[in-house]
Amino acid sequence: MEENRDSKEKEKAVSYDSFCEEEILKALMSGAGLDEEKARQAISVFKEAVKKALISGKRVVLPDFASFYVTEQKASICRDPQTGVRYISPARKVLTASVEGKFKGEIEASKLASILLVVPRNDPFAKVVDFHFSRVGWRVFTLNSPEECLKKLSESEPYLCIVDYALDGAPQLVKEIKCNIRTSMIPVIVLFPRGKDPERAENLRICGDEHLAEPFEVYTLLTLAESELARLTEEEVIFRQQFCIQLPTDEGNIEESCTLLSEMFRISGMKEEGQVALNAAVREALLNAAQHGNRYDRNKQIRVLYLLDREKVTVVISDEGDGFDYNFYLAKSEIGDAVSAARERYQQGRLGGLGIMLMSRCADRLEYNDKGNSITLTKYIERRPETKDENEEKSVMPRSSEETVVVSSEIGDSTLIRSDETRGQRRKRATRRRIR
Repeated sequence: MEENRDSKEKEKAVSYDSFCEEEILKALMSGAGLDEEKARQAISVFKEAVKKALISGKRVVLPDFASFYVTEQKASICRDPQTGVRYISPARKVLTASVEGKFKGEIEASKLASILLVVPRNDPFAKVVDFHFSRVGWRVFTLNSPEECLKKLSESEPYLCIVDYALDGAPQLVKEIKCNIRTSMIPVIVLFPRGKDPERAENLRICGDEHLAEPFEVYTLLTLAESELARLTEEEVIFRQQFCIQLPTDEGNIEESCTLLSEMFRISGMKEEGQVALNAAVREALLNAAQHGNRYDRNKQIRVLYLLDREKVTVVISDEGDGFDYNFYLAKSEIGDAVSAARERYQQGRLGGLGIMLMSRCADRLEYNDKGNSITLTKYIERRPETKDENEEKSVMPRSSEETVVVSSEIGDSTLIRSDETRGQRRKRATRRRIR
């Protein structure tokens, strides 16, 4: 198990550009005017002196660069993230480095970050972006096809991707990035050509994290990139994966959404029983959004936000309808009288009535916004033990600054909870950004 972890660390290290001994040798030969033999001898003497000092317990200090020292990492109990098996990591000596003096300030001033700019070949805009981003410390890689972008992503993880939607295969590229757990948290900014409405999807679309429509100023793009990186530093601590689906209201797109989300549930680590339950709840919510919310009007959009953290899967489904009085159906679901309510609606020539009961049984948590046109379904990856104290406060994701209705399928009750303005602000910002 220790070997597996070490091999993974080595694989990750390979993805970084390396400055090896040969490069140091060339730098000494050109900078100090040494021939190859003397340059190699100088490197060898330096390495031996540093190793001897470190082994003897001394701290090696290189002014205005870095200091190196050996510390002891104590034994600890760890859990393998793949299997969940606990094991003891033995004590060991590790080499620690810290930057010193002016070099520390230089590192803080430099972003040391790379951006993938994916645009059609010979696009003059690429040079403008490269110029302005390079001036403030970014390293820009200009790529001209989805294949080049995916290859670069497999070699290293950039801080940001900017994708021109005029590029052939751009929609599929965004989907590949956002639906892959390894790359999903890399911010993607999509640039839409003039005349293309970013808010209206003609077919199912996996959205970027942000977008701009031509014409726009490069400064606006630069500011948006900075904002996305600030968001990422907050959210990557919480989420393993997140993306938004946008689709017009028709059965074909709904089926495609269900298929895609089913695959996401499968790779989330959730057990099959939980996957089946959440699939049923999500399908019901999508059909409700199409039928009762958008009235199967293809000009109206459905938006789906998918969030995966270490404990649970959260799916937020929003439509453009007028909403409904969900409190009535929540109350019926709570007292187990949903079947009678559905029968009454059928006798009156209306449909529906059982969907909320189905969703509340299949999801661990169900929430509506105030208007009633956005539902949040939550399912825990591992089945949680039943709460002994029914009065114990339940953790909720506030959907507004007013009130949120929460239905827990584990306890079978519905509770009215006041939203806490300071609670879950990062998640609220992410949700507001994607569910417009």
